[in-house]
Amino acid sequence: MISSGSRHSERPLNVLLVDDDDLFLEYLTWELETLNCTAQCAMDAEKALTLLQDNVFDMVVTDWQMPGMDGIALVERIRALHGRDRFLHVVMTTARGDSQTIRHALNAGVDDFLFKPLDRIQLELAMASARRNVALHYRLQRRNHHLAAANARTREAYRRVQADLDAAAALHRRLLPDQDSHGPLQVAWTYRPAQHISGDTIGLIPLRNGAHLFFLADVQGHGVPAALASFHIHHRLSQLAPDTPAALSQAISDLNREIEGQQSESYATLICGLLFPQSGESWIICAGHPPPFIMHLEDVAPLVLEGTFPLGWFPDANFDPMPFQLRPGDRLILYSDGVTECCDTQGTMLEQSGLRALLDAARSYPIDQMVQQVDAALRTRRGPAGLEDDISLLALEISTNQIQGTA
Repeated sequence: MISSGSRHSERPLNVLLVDDDDLFLEYLTWELETLNCTAQCAMDAEKALTLLQDNVFDMVVTDWQMPGMDGIALVERIRALHGRDRFLHVVMTTARGDSQTIRHALNAGVDDFLFKPLDRIQLELAMASARRNVALHYRLQRRNHHLAAANARTREAYRRVQADLDAAAALHRRLLPDQDSHGPLQVAWTYRPAQHISGDTIGLIPLRNGAHLFFLADVQGHGVPAALASFHIHHRLSQLAPDTPAALSQAISDLNREIEGQQSESYATLICGLLFPQSGESWIICAGHPPPFIMHLEDVAPLVLEGTFPLGWFPDANFDPMPFQLRPGDRLILYSDGVTECCDTQGTMLEQSGLRALLDAARSYPIDQMVQQVDAALRTRRGPAGLEDDISLLALEISTNQIQGTA
């Protein structure tokens, strides 16, 4: 037996009783009230459906045999009207206890049975089962409400993070070189982050003495930390704006000490230099970065450099610029290792020889079309996992037409 203390410590169940026997309804109402329930009665199925439409019940107890719509038809209507999201515990009273009858009722949507003649212990067992189901339903309902609220907060947080990432990506793209306003120096580039934002950065900055500072940096790692570090490198080089070989060496040394002094695992490879478009005089520093290519009218070849360590490895590393000459019509191509390590669907890397072949095949195109051809070839190599590293390529050319025009 359920103790009165435990019964009355719980919320009363709201029960709808459906039976054409008014004496049975009166008896069942009295019994349910002693079990901490409130009951409303209907003498037929139509009245029950009206009450269900206007009230919220935890439980329906319906007779099987009734004039007009019987209990099975009523249960089927109830289940059709309530749907899956609205909980209602349905108990059927019947004098028929054969398996076929019970299976038929279960298929209609009945949860439990009370067999006539009804006794007290049977009713208590049925009500205990109903109460557990109702309590479980409301617990799940509260939990789902909390989960929905948490999910909404998560979606809002994700939206804000996505907006921040979009803003960071847009800021990175605004740092890319202008392809139109560098006088006799023509520029083209491709820039594709492996993730939403990139650890690569490309720069081409006109200086007061007529030179251009060019650079391509590749910060170790991906995502926000790498993007922040690459943005810092771009900002510092733009701020320092070295316009002589000595100033270039000092600027890279200062930047190296700054990165090493951060006491983090981050480091960056960098290729950086000065280019005087009017004379073709150039200086370049390679800090752990893949060597660039020089494209002449007749061939494409890597520029042989004495490289040094990446930025952030050793605080006292030396960065001495190497001079080279870029003649009118020649092209200088800088790239990140994401280009040469770009894999095809078979997992084969492009490597330096593959990039050289792509550049050689597009050598006769104008510089912007050449870069587009290389970028299109890289896109076809994109494997099923997508890009594994950021892809950056910067091409510079001293225009023969503009040099002749200024002569």
